[in-house]
Amino acid sequence: METNADAFEQERMDAVLRKRAKKLSREFLKEGSTDEDLLEIVEFRLGPERYGVASLHVGEVVPLREHVIVPCTPPFVAGIINLRGRIVSLVDLKFFFDIPATAISEETRVVVLRSGDMELGILADALVGIRTISLLNLHPPLPTMAGVRSAYLLGVEGEDIAILDGARILRDESLIVDEEV
Repeated sequence: METNADAFEQERMDAVLRKRAKKLSREFLKEGSTDEDLLEIVEFRLGPERYGVASLHVGEVVPLREHVIVPCTPPFVAGIINLRGRIVSLVDLKFFFDIPATAISEETRVVVLRSGDMELGILADALVGIRTISLLNLHPPLPTMAGVRSAYLLGVEGEDIAILDGARILRDESLIVDEEV
């Protein structure tokens, strides 16, 4: 159970981390660019591919220790986890991106996306890290990326990191399973 002191300490830690991130991000500024041109991302792997999502949509990243498979759910639902008393649904985006399924390993992580009351976990094969990218280097998704894949992408950074639209994933009603058996 979270106490007021724990909540205060977490808020204080978040403020310190935001201040540090802003200071570090200045190192990446290009001449003529501003803080608004920067995006802090959490980078992770899905199979052999690298993806990122804006850190402002990421509540936390946790190792996948135990999860429960839920019967009668669509194939993109990897199950649920108990995250300190909260039940969080796991979504396997590899299903949408036509990436072959991989076995769960010690490196498997859950990237928990949050916005308001909505919360879901993305199953990631490994966490790469947190870094700041310039939005000036973000290219639109390739025309060959159609359907859900392009709907979830903001663009491609550099040549190999697909940046996901965390807000759109959290708003996508097709990810909500609300059926009775």
